[in-house]
Amino acid sequence: MRGLDQGEGLGHIPSMIKNRHRQPSPLMPLVIAGATGSGKSALALELALRHRGEIICADSRQFYLGMSIGTASPGDHERALVAHHGFNSIDPLNIKFDAGLFIDFAKQQIAQVQARGHRPILVGGTGLYLRALRYGFGQVPRSDELIVAELEVECANYGLEHLYQQLLKLDPISVLFIKATDKYRIIRALEIYRQIGQIPSERRKSFLGPPQLKAHYLLKKLAKAELQLKLYERVAHMFKQGLVEEALALRARLPEQHWALKVMGYQEALLVADGHLDNNQAIERTFIRHRQYAKRQATWFNKENFYVWGAH
Repeated sequence: MRGLDQGEGLGHIPSMIKNRHRQPSPLMPLVIAGATGSGKSALALELALRHRGEIICADSRQFYLGMSIGTASPGDHERALVAHHGFNSIDPLNIKFDAGLFIDFAKQQIAQVQARGHRPILVGGTGLYLRALRYGFGQVPRSDELIVAELEVECANYGLEHLYQQLLKLDPISVLFIKATDKYRIIRALEIYRQIGQIPSERRKSFLGPPQLKAHYLLKKLAKAELQLKLYERVAHMFKQGLVEEALALRARLPEQHWALKVMGYQEALLVADGHLDNNQAIERTFIRHRQYAKRQATWFNKENFYVWGAH
């Protein structure tokens, strides 16, 4: 029988995890990845209940405080059943989470969960975070506030396109993974270059080599039609739960142009609050953004060769 990294079907996961319980601690981590709306969280909860698991956030949006509805974070019921770590814990006003911070967080949580004799179950759709955790991320410098401030001033004076063109001159390959509208990644890439002289494509070479985290890697997938139906239902439920009110509360304590206010769902909810969209229009727009995001995630994960995957 092939090991998990060699592509066993999804149906083998529970029995193999059960067999692992016969081995001494620490229990090997389980990583559950997949597109938004694919059922990762429900599967993580099921396996955590059955196999002494604790759930660790691996989703770039679900870390943030005050963004639980719009990011479909685990609710009070799920958290009462199983210990959850990292969800809705970071104030977006003060910190912009990144892969380097995630690695530090995840390693610490994995060690603590294993020390309690439980199984760490990481769940999320942020492929960059999970790849960085598996292979390491090289020497990623911490953010330099002075350099960031300089770049923010340049952006304000000359525009984001000016910064993007700088990045493309340094590293033309950047266009493949950094959009011209992604202010955070553009500034972060230029910041790191000014700190250590390393362009983004060079940094990604650190993903090559043997894995640094030994774990079971599971990719949760759904058929396209089923996924789109679930995404629409999820978005409609978000607005019914109070996404508009959550977005207004977020806006009340963040700067006007803060990145969090442009996250899918929040931007549309604020347009409803301001009278520019009705509820149905906002749901449709948010659904389209979720569908596009899920497609990008699927493209990313389909290129990975270390996940076990299945349709259900």
